Amino acid sequence: MQTLIRSFIFLFFILPIVPNLNAQIVLRDAKDSAIPVAIQAFMISAAVPGAEATATDVEAVLTGDLIYSRLFRVIPAEAFLEPKIVGPIETLNVGSWRQVGAQFVVRAKVGLEGNQVVLEGYLFNISTGKLDLKRTYKYNKSETDRIAHMFGDDIVEMITGKRGIFSTKIAFSYLPPGKRSREIWAMDFNGKNPRPLVQNGRPNLSAEWSVDGRFVYYTSASKTDWHLWKTDLNGRQSQLTTFKGSAISPVVMPNGKELVLSLSKDGNADLYLLDLEGKVKRRLTAKRGINIAASPSPDGSRLCFTSDRFGNVHIFVMDINSGEAERMTRVGTNNDACAWSPFDDVLLFSGMDVDREFDIFAMDSHGNNMERLTYDAKNNEAPTWSPDGRLIAFSSRRTGKNQLFIMKADGTGSSLIADLPGDALQPAWSPRLGYK
Repeated sequence: MQTLIRSFIFLFFILPIVPNLNAQIVLRDAKDSAIPVAIQAFMISAAVPGAEATATDVEAVLTGDLIYSRLFRVIPAEAFLEPKIVGPIETLNVGSWRQVGAQFVVRAKVGLEGNQVVLEGYLFNISTGKLDLKRTYKYNKSETDRIAHMFGDDIVEMITGKRGIFSTKIAFSYLPPGKRSREIWAMDFNGKNPRPLVQNGRPNLSAEWSVDGRFVYYTSASKTDWHLWKTDLNGRQSQLTTFKGSAISPVVMPNGKELVLSLSKDGNADLYLLDLEGKVKRRLTAKRGINIAASPSPDGSRLCFTSDRFGNVHIFVMDINSGEAERMTRVGTNNDACAWSPFDDVLLFSGMDVDREFDIFAMDSHGNNMERLTYDAKNNEAPTWSPDGRLIAFSSRRTGKNQLFIMKADGTGSSLIADLPGDALQPAWSPRLGYK
């Protein structure tokens, strides 16, 4: 049982699910063209021990970043008419790169200065023939990946107008092999460096990042109840709520000063607005059944959420000031885990369709223009947006166990993030964390 609604039902209720075998959603078929970019072999600024290996490593990481972003198609080096940089690094033969179809060319010079890596990065625009980006980066030699991420973020921003996502992380609920309780873990955006944040011997679910990326909120079970906790990235934890019953599915509001949580302290599972220390400010829903798993609109004026107030589980959208809510999903069954795009009027959710598997769908905030993003791949659930709104991380059982995947916002380009030995679900994409 993966989505929050099913975990909650399993723990507290028995909810009958009656599939509507006539409800079907059409698969989306939209593919954006990737931007062709050429990356020439990085030069070294001085022949010192380790410089060539470092330059090769940084180039490989940057190449992986640009491919991961789904924004770029990296032209193979075998196609280059100029395999090596000849002459000054700032001088480029535009015509030869037009022949191989490149729109941009990346060059760099890498050097070692004491315990630091120094990278001089260049980005050429082939259509204009101009040098769009020239920048110098310095970072610790022990973390060469980061200097490549820094350069990659600037390349993405120069070409697209939005900064890259290469300083982000993904938090998730994880059951390591041999363990009995789920833990909260985090890893880099590309699946590297997975590590535990919360290992308390209790079940832990629903990781959610603070707006500044300093904390991860989550829900943790005691012997009788579920409570809201937070942890920093060093694993220092504190409990925020002590209410009886359940405190589940936290989401931080865009203002960074409040969060919405589902509490059953008054009997019914309803949504409440809290401050960041767990103090209730006001109750948002007062309807029968389960009301959980909220996600705010970019301006914080509306929430999408999950409710079974009319019998089956569906997605609703609420005006947070008036409290008026409207049902959005009327096809599929057991629709849950909505995620509002950080920029657009697009909602994602997990829904059970005719194949009785969970898949990910998209629609606008009025329940229109519904499109199916995954199909026939074994329970795709719990979508979360990258901070630039271009990628979606989600969990899937397509490999035989719950693992984390990413795809483009149109459902194409799906791939495994990390091949973890345990069971991973409920991903939460961080904001950009920067480089300290």
